[in-house]
Amino acid sequence: MRPRLARVTRASTARRAVLGLTAATLPFTMAAAAVEEPDPAIVLDEVRRASVSEFIDVPAQVAARNSATLRAPARGVLVELTVQPGQFVHRGEVLGRIESPLAMQRLALARQAASRVKDIKKITPADLHDLIEDRKDNDQNTIDFYRDLAELLIPPGELRDTLLEELDEQEDLLDDTIDDLDEFADDVRDNLKKLDEILVGLNAVTRLLTQSAAEAAQNTVDALTLVAPIDGTVQPGGPESNSVIAGLLADRLPQGPLASLLPSITGIDVGVGGTGEVGVNDTPEVGDPVTAGRAIVTVVDTTELSLVGEIDETDVLNVKNGDEATVSIEAAPGARFNASITSIDVLPTRAARGGVSYRTKFAFNGELDPVPLPGMSAVAHLPVGDTNAKLSVPTDALFTKLGQSFVWLVRAGKAVAQAVKIGAAGDGRTEILEGLAEGDQVVAAGLEHVREGMTVE
Repeated sequence: MRPRLARVTRASTARRAVLGLTAATLPFTMAAAAVEEPDPAIVLDEVRRASVSEFIDVPAQVAARNSATLRAPARGVLVELTVQPGQFVHRGEVLGRIESPLAMQRLALARQAASRVKDIKKITPADLHDLIEDRKDNDQNTIDFYRDLAELLIPPGELRDTLLEELDEQEDLLDDTIDDLDEFADDVRDNLKKLDEILVGLNAVTRLLTQSAAEAAQNTVDALTLVAPIDGTVQPGGPESNSVIAGLLADRLPQGPLASLLPSITGIDVGVGGTGEVGVNDTPEVGDPVTAGRAIVTVVDTTELSLVGEIDETDVLNVKNGDEATVSIEAAPGARFNASITSIDVLPTRAARGGVSYRTKFAFNGELDPVPLPGMSAVAHLPVGDTNAKLSVPTDALFTKLGQSFVWLVRAGKAVAQAVKIGAAGDGRTEILEGLAEGDQVVAAGLEHVREGMTVE
């Protein structure tokens, strides 16, 4: 039912007009009554059931499906660029080429270093126990020879006994010495085994480092040919990444021979990522020198646009995946898009005004007209709460008195201040929990012109 204009009269004024009627004034009074018009400032509306929901506005940005920036892997010169801005390219397509003598030199050095590392053969020293046993047998044979000779040539007596006692002592000394040599041989064998393990480990580490350096250098040379990693539209240049980091590391990286090996091993090449000069074109062109990290081209996949927004912690529990929103984009006034929530982050991000918010992704539904560009500012108007039909009145029909909500209820043609209990509010209407019935008429506009008991038709 559409709101309508109300005819308003005052009872006291009407009574004064009747008491003052005379024959002379009657024509004028009748003429005035004939031209009486409704007060255009007062509008009536009907209490009816409608969908009432609250809305939260989620600031968001349009996001592309994916993007990839191709950067110079080492110092060199951009010698070829085969694409134009706005051109669509396919994954694997060659976009340009960089010449870098430095990268080629590093590859050659890395390969040379890798080829020099040989496998260390396991140490297999002669068995000391065998040598000790041979020496023991020789010395024992000598002692036995002299013992037999003494018994054969020297007659029994004090001299032979003395000589045999001396030989016995030498035999005991030989046994003790052999025992000591056996223990020493065991220690030598254990130490040689440990040394063997250390040398083999060092060899493995050296081989790994040199092979990794060779692979990294080869990857750098391969990256001199710029190949599209995804399907998308070409944009010259891109965000610079390592200029600040390079400046911080310039005074902290090692110097000397290790400095020349470090880039091949780690891929770190100290140098600014771009021009860094205000007013200087930072988009490289064919023939321009480039440094490591310099953005050459960026490929943007816009085949699937989405929205990324931040929902405040006070609202995030009221939404869920699948909830639909109406989206307005700042660059397209008047245009409205439909989107639905696809994911809500579990971990928060720090909000600018304190507290936290949760990153939320929306997917557009249906055709986009006009088609927005990545990065454009947007607002997702997200309904929350119960959207079923509820008894409601226009929000503008409500007024507050002493902390209580009221409406001007039209009863028997008279305006009566009716106390009500309100519920959810949204989309221009407010839910009525108590105080009104469906079909009741209330003043929806011009409340400031209404007084208690005023005739409203």
